[in-house]
Amino acid sequence: MLWLVVFLGGLIGVVGFGAIYQTLATRRDRRRFLSPGKLIAIDGNHWHYQVMGEGLPTVILDSGAGGTHIDWQLVQPEVAKFTRVLTYDRAGYGWSDFSSEPRTAEQIVKELRQLLREVEIKPPYVLVGMSLGGLFSRLFAYHYPEEVAGMVLVDVAHERMYEETPAEWVELNKRLEGLLVHVLPIMGHIGLLRLLVTFDALPMAAGLFQKFPPALRPLAKAIYSQTQFGKAFAQESAAVSASMNQVEQVRKTNSFPDIPLIALSSGEPDFDITQEVLEKLQELHADLASESPQGVHTIVHSSGHAIQLDQPESVIDAIRQVVEKVRCSSIT
Repeated sequence: MLWLVVFLGGLIGVVGFGAIYQTLATRRDRRRFLSPGKLIAIDGNHWHYQVMGEGLPTVILDSGAGGTHIDWQLVQPEVAKFTRVLTYDRAGYGWSDFSSEPRTAEQIVKELRQLLREVEIKPPYVLVGMSLGGLFSRLFAYHYPEEVAGMVLVDVAHERMYEETPAEWVELNKRLEGLLVHVLPIMGHIGLLRLLVTFDALPMAAGLFQKFPPALRPLAKAIYSQTQFGKAFAQESAAVSASMNQVEQVRKTNSFPDIPLIALSSGEPDFDITQEVLEKLQELHADLASESPQGVHTIVHSSGHAIQLDQPESVIDAIRQVVEKVRCSSIT
């Protein structure tokens, strides 16, 4: 019995020390890494956004699950050379406050529209969604077609993704989502997530960090180590199925706007993706391109899932093509 008491006491001590370490390290990171953009208060929460460039239409960049504005640091400055472009951190990521609202696609579209109104970025927009962010961009267009002039989808999630891909891959992803929902917030709170991120002990995260330029890696690791990151990531993971259902339902009733649309697919397996899954996802991306009469599907060879980091020039060129088509149509 004594060994059990000693073990529990030691465990409580380690957890307590980890929580204190996490709190102090998070405060240190906040002092070390200042927000590069601006903060605006909306309904009591602070939202972080960054605007570059001039000209219309304004391009809005939305990241994948767990992503922040730094995912676009190889893209945004180049897009800013030919038009205005906005990145932002969704609730709980980067420098944006955590929100207790469910992180469904409907909620995120609502928050994005509110942010754009508050910072006086007027429509119509060119929406660029990456991975999970593609669900948000498309739902935005379904609900507010008059506010969307064009779209670029970057290796995005599809609402039927889990129905049409191999069962073993779906099961793996479902288990991962469950792990993220229940375990990640605890890991973040006690400093374990920070420890694993610091020493590149999380295989998928380590692979992602290697895609960032060396100068950005310390910032990326600091963001992924935040206590609120673990909670926010868990929220979004818990809401993935609901977000897919929301997009699928609105797709049945609403027409997608006739706008310039480019859907980009990765050309190489990445992270837990097999060749079979990759080809099925490419087919689903082609389906998304067909939503608009002006849609085009392109496979970006030599790129994994994070095309904006592996082959940023492909994303920049797709955005430029869509912006130019929007400008030509507004003239005529």
